Amino acid sequence: MTRLRIVVWEEAVLSLGIEPTPRIRPNPAQWLWYAVWGPLPERNRIWVLFDATTSTWVLRHFLRILTVIAPPVAAIAIFLPAPGGLRALTAFVTGACAFFLTAVWVNEGTEHRLAQAGWRWGIGPEVRELRSHMMQRVAYK
Repeated sequence: MTRLRIVVWEEAVLSLGIEPTPRIRPNPAQWLWYAVWGPLPERNRIWVLFDATTSTWVLRHFLRILTVIAPPVAAIAIFLPAPGGLRALTAFVTGACAFFLTAVWVNEGTEHRLAQAGWRWGIGPEVRELRSHMMQRVAYK
């Protein structure tokens, strides 16, 4: 099923006149930079498009958010000079607020990542819609 999803994504991208290969993944340091909203090199451009338009794009966005907020939340839970319950509650509320504030802007944040990679604004929803329609057609065959 995973291979089918990749093929459908590639067909959706091809229908827009974009060659979908090669998808060069960023190394771990680049990925961390990408997680904190940093731009990736030109060679990762197609991977950014894939990351922002694959069927798991929302999950990927949430995992990046968790990666970014985990260290400050852990620091609050460990170093805040307060009783354990208060530290835990403060860490939880801080993490939840950061997560949900960023989650609200999932579409805009993803479009910003695409724009940083040199894609036109609006290509993300367009590719996702094409991919979804193509996947539905494949499922009904």
